[in-house]
Amino acid sequence: MKHKQIITLLLTATLLLVGACGKKKNDAKNMQQLQNEMGVPVRVDSVQTSTFEQTLSYNATLGGIEESTAQAMVSDVVLAINAKIGDQVRKGDIIVKFPMNTPAAQFEQATSAYNSISAVHDRMKRLYEKGAISLQDYENVQTQYKVSKANLESSEQMINVRAPISGIITNIMVDPAQKVFPGQNLFTVASTGGYKAQVMVPDSEISKVRKGAKVTATWENQTITGRVSTIALAMDQDSKAFKVEATFPGYKKTLNFGVTAAIGIEVLSKSNVIVVERQYLVTDNGNTYVWVSEGGKAVKRQVQTGLDNSLAFEIVSGLNPGDMLITEGINMLSDNSKIQVIE
Repeated sequence: MKHKQIITLLLTATLLLVGACGKKKNDAKNMQQLQNEMGVPVRVDSVQTSTFEQTLSYNATLGGIEESTAQAMVSDVVLAINAKIGDQVRKGDIIVKFPMNTPAAQFEQATSAYNSISAVHDRMKRLYEKGAISLQDYENVQTQYKVSKANLESSEQMINVRAPISGIITNIMVDPAQKVFPGQNLFTVASTGGYKAQVMVPDSEISKVRKGAKVTATWENQTITGRVSTIALAMDQDSKAFKVEATFPGYKKTLNFGVTAAIGIEVLSKSNVIVVERQYLVTDNGNTYVWVSEGGKAVKRQVQTGLDNSLAFEIVSGLNPGDMLITEGINMLSDNSKIQVIE
């Protein structure tokens, strides 16, 4: 649009210049006369072969390629939260803490029992190594020790909720001093190995999608590339569509988890073809044409189109590499009209 405005201003300025030369009003040249003499200002582009891509377009939320949400196992108030959204954590880091005297966890009782049996276990082990007790006596105490240790670890996991995987905290669903209940979501961690997106593909398009197909995800001015990783074999009865999952390796700090991205699934790729954008094509009486520059004139040339992706068309015939395709000033052209190429 900006280029078209420049061309129009150029013609207007030319008219004003001609009018300022002191010529009589009836001698002043109109736009048509100027175009006939100087040529219609246009821009051209050399035709080259490229790769034609046909894609299916959707929108989806970008999540982590691996995500895990921790849940509460007790009913109590949150004592502390040791991270915030955006923090990078390691597997096993304590993120949410509950009081040690939480009734359901019985942490204090489990700690006391473990300390007691641990002392007995150490003493019996020394006696066994000296031959003072039988193997059976030692194994009986060892079993009690292992059970007590497992109980303590389980109790500790209930009051100290740890990061299930290494990655970035993408969401925290609770606040300090908030009372939660068993099964309530506490926080989500997404791995930094990449991104994942799920789209619902209607049955009219699912036959075109192949596992391993190229997928792009675009958010604002950022684009990442991945592949189709899984395709559902059965239709989801609620959405009447098939769930397709795509994964994108790598992590970018400027591309946040949870954003809604434009997803493009490549269903066809054809190399070494001539591709022309839709805006450069003209339809007349059911035929398709383009404007090309030949010997300083505009020539309306009929072309045959093939594949299309709604934005561009494959040109099967009518254009050859090296032809000069007119891309701006098309609306002012007539067949064999003189043109002036603006660099």
